[in-house]
Amino acid sequence: MGLHSLVRSTTLLSLLFCCPSLTDVAFPAEFGDIELSGYALGRLPGDQDLFNQGTMVSASVQQGFGAGFKIGVFPAILKRIVGLEMDSNVHGTALSFPNIANGRNNETGRSDLLMINTTFNVILRYPGERIRPYIGVGIGWSHATLLNPNIAGRDDRDFDSARAFTHQFLGGTQVMLTPHLSLFNAQQDIAVFLFGEYRYLSSNYHWEGLAVDFRSHYGLLGIGLRF
Repeated sequence: MGLHSLVRSTTLLSLLFCCPSLTDVAFPAEFGDIELSGYALGRLPGDQDLFNQGTMVSASVQQGFGAGFKIGVFPAILKRIVGLEMDSNVHGTALSFPNIANGRNNETGRSDLLMINTTFNVILRYPGERIRPYIGVGIGWSHATLLNPNIAGRDDRDFDSARAFTHQFLGGTQVMLTPHLSLFNAQQDIAVFLFGEYRYLSSNYHWEGLAVDFRSHYGLLGIGLRF
């Protein structure tokens, strides 16, 4: 090895050891995209079949609103096209249904409903510069809690919680706002994006004397950072 090559190699090693931030910046770019985002969601109202104390009835599920966040990783080895997301959200809604159990014919059962969903989603997207449409599928767990139920013939409590396996299908689009933003004096460019998303979620909840085959449609609007 010549003297010039030795000096150049030594200088490069010195820069890497003295400036670890350079390797910290280079690693995420080589690994792939990391996305952090938050969103607001709305649940569309609809009807569900509900099992109440031995009787199957049609229940009305009201519109609901909530919020959530997600963390996504899109590896460079997969061309940043396929990724994995962890998603969690919480929202409220309400159930109402004709309460014809135990000989009752003219009563209505009601309850507020608080839902917490956590899923792991596999995402397939088009890696455009400004617009990135995507689709995905996810599985996870859901908690649904009846709050202040008023259901005649049922031994009610202030709340009753049920946990269920859940799965969902989704599709949406990201739109870049600022593809090159530096935060906190970071050397790496950070992209800011808006996104809109549709979701269809399915869960089966079982409480004391009450069960519902829950099917729900959601609309999401959010903002995120891409590293």
